[in-house]
Amino acid sequence: MTGLFTLAHGVGGRTDLPLSAWQAGWSAAVALVLSFAALGLAWHQPRLRRVAPGRPLGWWPTFPVSLVGSVARWALLVGAVVVVTAGLVGVDDVAANVAPVAVYVVFWVGVPLLVVLTGPWWSTVSPWGALFRLVDRVRTGRSAGSWAVPAPVGDGWLAVVPVAAFLWLELVYHDGARPRVLGWAAFGYTLMLLGVALRWGTGAARCSEGFGVLFGLLARLSPIGRAPGTGRPVLRLPLVGASADDLRPSEVTLLLVVLGGTAFDGVSRTRFWADVSAGYVGWGGTGVGTLGLVWLVAVVGVAWHLASRLGDRLTGGTGFSARFGHSLLPIVLGYHVAHYFSLLVLEGQLFGIRASDPYGRGWDLFGTAGDSVDWTRVSPGTVGWVQLGAIVVGHLGGVLLAHDRSIESWRPSVALRSQYPLLVVMVAYTVAGLVLMTG
Repeated sequence: MTGLFTLAHGVGGRTDLPLSAWQAGWSAAVALVLSFAALGLAWHQPRLRRVAPGRPLGWWPTFPVSLVGSVARWALLVGAVVVVTAGLVGVDDVAANVAPVAVYVVFWVGVPLLVVLTGPWWSTVSPWGALFRLVDRVRTGRSAGSWAVPAPVGDGWLAVVPVAAFLWLELVYHDGARPRVLGWAAFGYTLMLLGVALRWGTGAARCSEGFGVLFGLLARLSPIGRAPGTGRPVLRLPLVGASADDLRPSEVTLLLVVLGGTAFDGVSRTRFWADVSAGYVGWGGTGVGTLGLVWLVAVVGVAWHLASRLGDRLTGGTGFSARFGHSLLPIVLGYHVAHYFSLLVLEGQLFGIRASDPYGRGWDLFGTAGDSVDWTRVSPGTVGWVQLGAIVVGHLGGVLLAHDRSIESWRPSVALRSQYPLLVVMVAYTVAGLVLMTG
């Protein structure tokens, strides 16, 4: 990446915490093991799926909600058009165009955190959702089943592709922050989704909209949900919504790809990777980075696959990966916060500045074009503690979800045994993540 990310995805390191990187990693590992033991001793009945539906907010007015949703939908659609056209026809300069900060900070970092706080509303206000509604009108009168939906599309496998491509742009491609690159990528992605919607229907398009699928999965962790059937808001404990439904294999794969991307992000800032990639620039650097990204995604995926195979063997069943895939959700969220917290707080300020002059033409629409970023808004020590806490809490949430699902599925002795492979994988993820993050 060039230009935009002065501080990359995090600031701070081992000198900002009163313990070394390895001390942080092994301390977190001990916390996970102790939590696993405590749950095994004290948590004997499944609880989370029972409380996942939440409590309906019967007093919640329908009209203001629909009005706010409509306003947000049109505002985001207009904003998306501005961002894409800024990338396509604005000044092709990372330091002047709104597209890089809008895509990499507001969209990729801000929206996942927002859905975790406010619930599964992205599908309602998404700019692509607005286009899907338009396609529905165009398709009125046509037979929606005139084309059989291919299995990779209907099963959600196509959704993995855009998220993987985005991670490649963000972490590997040597020109990934250029406005022109982002503009054409967003335009091409939109055309692809419209093509899927016109040929196979908007249901298939929504299954293929990788970011919407990812944000919808993370929204299950929110204390606000939707009642089945009515869609009205419900209030529930944080995290429990993840237990409502099993994940499809494609959704588990999507989460593993995201985890692999964050793992590569950490590795790419180590001395080891600096030695490996030394001397490679431009497309050479992109090639080496691509191999590294594929390698880390494969390592993360294979670790999960082996744990799942061993879990199937220990329990004498099948489908272990899908049964426990939801336990990856708090882990993904923890790494997301750890990697991007400082980016959002510090470089996120650039969005307010660039919004006054989105095309880099010298405008000052909102009077903020002359503002500067306050790089002291958060200290390196604070960032270090947030990183440590986010990763540990995320894995503790994963242990809790996995334990509850195991005692829901098997008798106590088998349930406890089923968790050994996942515990090993989570400890490995935790130690590696903290060493890479804080070291």
